[in-house]
Amino acid sequence: MDRTQLKEEIVKLGPWHLDIEVVPGLTTRAWFEEAGDVEDPHLGSTHFQNPQPAFRSMLEALYSGGLEGRAMLDCACNCGGYLFWARELGAGRCFGFDVREHWIRQAEFLRAHRDGAEDIDFRVMDLYELPGLGLEPFDFTLFNGIFYHLPEPVGGLRVAADLTREVLMVETATRSGREDGALVAGFESRDELMSGVHGLMWRPTGPLVLERILNHLGFEDTMVLSWREETQPGWGRLEMLAARTSGLLDSVRERAGDQAGAAT
Repeated sequence: MDRTQLKEEIVKLGPWHLDIEVVPGLTTRAWFEEAGDVEDPHLGSTHFQNPQPAFRSMLEALYSGGLEGRAMLDCACNCGGYLFWARELGAGRCFGFDVREHWIRQAEFLRAHRDGAEDIDFRVMDLYELPGLGLEPFDFTLFNGIFYHLPEPVGGLRVAADLTREVLMVETATRSGREDGALVAGFESRDELMSGVHGLMWRPTGPLVLERILNHLGFEDTMVLSWREETQPGWGRLEMLAARTSGLLDSVRERAGDQAGAAT
């Protein structure tokens, strides 16, 4: 495809959630510029964003020599952006899945047009089907935007944890306005692109409860990357890292401390 055709295909494949380069100088923002992130009564809003700089900075702190062929798993991978960015830093075997075909169509389009991404494996499937694939463990696992969509979030997180050798990254919505230490049940659409498919959802009240769950699943060390306690009434947003052994996260803590000091 030439650039005009690529742009037309980007727009056709929308809505997009992540801003990702397709070819040099052309990103999925082409859809956003054409259509905008308008709330759809059936699909909801995809909250178009670019988390690449923060993700890249975290990985560079965690693995100062690059990913050096480490295997990466992305649960609820959306359009696969995090795996494409990990591959740029030297990741080896990469596997991503999402329960919604819409996102995997986007991932396959990006894989077809980005250099060095041909062998990244994407699949449409539910998290709870993952153990049946018989996959070899991964060094780094992404569990972004899925924990709070699960009817059994601790069991779901265990599925990912059991496939993780080194580090697990968890990003989730939280239930603000409650004392930290619990999971709070709720209900959501089964149809919107950014919702789960089960209807029942559970949100942690903050990092304490998630830390205890991660410790229970065999991760010795955890750290909070970010916690916005209230992004809207009753809702917050939490991002954490968990390591199998102590010491793995020290370099990330050091960089976070340096950045906080520079900001003050």
